[in-house]
Amino acid sequence: MRVSYLFCLMIFLAFTACGDAIDNDKIRADVVSDNVDGFDVGRLPLTLSSAELRTATAQGLVKFDERGNIVPALAARWIVTDDGLSYIFRIEKTWWKNGEAVTAETVAKILRRKIRSLRNTTFLDEMDSIEEVVAMTGRIIEIRLVAPRPNLLELLAQPELGLVNDGFGSGPMQAVQQLNLMRLRDVLYDEDGQIETSENWVTLHNSRTPNALARYIAGETDLILGGRFLDLPYFAASGIDKELLSYDPVPGLFGFLFVEDSDYLASSEIRDAIAMAIDRPRILIDFRSDWREVLTIVPEGLQNRKTVARPIWTGLRIDARINLAKTLISNWRATSGDLRDLRIALPNGPGADIIFARLESDLAKIAINAKRVAMNDDTDLRLIDHIAPLSSPLWYLSQLSCKKTVVCDEAADDIVSSARLIGNLEERKNLLAAAERRIQENRNFIPIAYPTLWMIARPRLLGFSTNPRGLHPLQSLGKEPI
Repeated sequence: MRVSYLFCLMIFLAFTACGDAIDNDKIRADVVSDNVDGFDVGRLPLTLSSAELRTATAQGLVKFDERGNIVPALAARWIVTDDGLSYIFRIEKTWWKNGEAVTAETVAKILRRKIRSLRNTTFLDEMDSIEEVVAMTGRIIEIRLVAPRPNLLELLAQPELGLVNDGFGSGPMQAVQQLNLMRLRDVLYDEDGQIETSENWVTLHNSRTPNALARYIAGETDLILGGRFLDLPYFAASGIDKELLSYDPVPGLFGFLFVEDSDYLASSEIRDAIAMAIDRPRILIDFRSDWREVLTIVPEGLQNRKTVARPIWTGLRIDARINLAKTLISNWRATSGDLRDLRIALPNGPGADIIFARLESDLAKIAINAKRVAMNDDTDLRLIDHIAPLSSPLWYLSQLSCKKTVVCDEAADDIVSSARLIGNLEERKNLLAAAERRIQENRNFIPIAYPTLWMIARPRLLGFSTNPRGLHPLQSLGKEPI
């Protein structure tokens, strides 16, 4: 019996070691996505896999490291003038992949073109603050602003600001496409700009979540990135050890945006009643025990945000909130008649199934019938699940503006527009707080939580760390942290 036990234990340990084995010189990573047809680093918005690929092959002036810190890239160092209106960068001695030296003049030209192309994206507010990009010498470039932007470096580190010269990036990796995957390896340069490639590889796959999980179980991948709330139930069913699951602490908007203001939804009181009836902790616990509810539009701990009081009802227990909401609904029904079904747009996926079931139950308690519709259908409420690329109240407020929904406050938008051009940072914070307060009182958005972004990393994988950016530099994988 003793021999048999030891033999079984040895077999178990052998299989465990095999399953956990990792070659840090040959890393395999899967990014989960519904679009598994390929990579497109030129189409906006970037998918996560394309963002990872662009970050690895086309760096900007600065970049994010594996912990989410801003570190040098094309720019070796930089200074900011006291008034915050000028950022001056010294370009590192390096080369584009075609062997051409990187110069300030070329970088300025590419950056000006890139800024123009991003003016109609989520970065609109930040791009409008850039007045001019000029090359001062062969290695010095200056970015001049119309108003201070404390988070400009954060903007410049985004994958979308990775610079390409006639189709050639500057690294730090080189990519080769093979069918539906990318193989990337480090690229170094000698003093003459000649490329010296490493034999260390990172293989990047686009995969649907069930396929990525199956590949992990089979030992065919070392890292799964990009999991969202939609596909988290797949992990729960996979049997993979929960200790291997981790989350990036990403900020952003996860909740429901009102996009229709007809009938009873024209009343901010009724929109408020819907918001207060939702039992957020009961929804979130179905996904992860540490997923916490959010009750404000802009994160309460965000730098450059003035304190804005939560809605009064947030201090009440859920049963008291439901009673208050029922009263508001009853009063409306007494004067205006029955309420039609509330249409809620959700994407397809098991995570959305769970959320709708909870919403349907919560809203039934205040006599509102919920109806699920597709994301592109006519709807009253639409799920918003956006990771914030920038640590700026401007980003959050712009997502809830009249450009995004008819249920909005034009006065709040005017305040935000004024705040963009204010040079005094304290005055700007006051204006943005006033705008946030108006939007909150208008109740056009129901915050639920911050987005959830999950991943699975094989034990002993080097160069990987959770971070608040949701990006994981491929060039760091398999290497000891610096």
